[in-house]
Amino acid sequence: MDSDDEMMLQLFTEEQNAQPGKRRNINRHREASAMLLDADYFNDDTTHSPKEFWPRFRMNKELFLTIVHGVREYDKYFMAKKDCTGLWGFTSIQKCTAAMRCLAYGAPPDTTNDYLQMVDSTCTENLCRFCRAVIAVFAKDY
Repeated sequence: MDSDDEMMLQLFTEEQNAQPGKRRNINRHREASAMLLDADYFNDDTTHSPKEFWPRFRMNKELFLTIVHGVREYDKYFMAKKDCTGLWGFTSIQKCTAAMRCLAYGAPPDTTNDYLQMVDSTCTENLCRFCRAVIAVFAKDY
């Protein structure tokens, strides 16, 4: 039996043994998603070039990071912190990426689940807080 089969068997066994009325916590691998996003666009040796940043984010990287820092300073929600299980939550770059992709492309919040591993309810809250923060921080200048 290979590792994929073992993983599927473990997931099936966990679902069968779950207590009725208790929803099992899904590990969405937020940390791996953050590392992939950093490797793709934000590290020194990125997978994608700065020319590829513009079509995906509809702005240059410097402007994006300025917005991330402004939003993070305004609302501590955008700071990465550990949850009740001890796992790290989403980073400020993940949260801002999700919000900006929804705004730039008009994409529904549930589309962030594939790449950023963020469920639609979290993305919706994130989007509302992001819009409030951007207006509060940047409205008088822009």
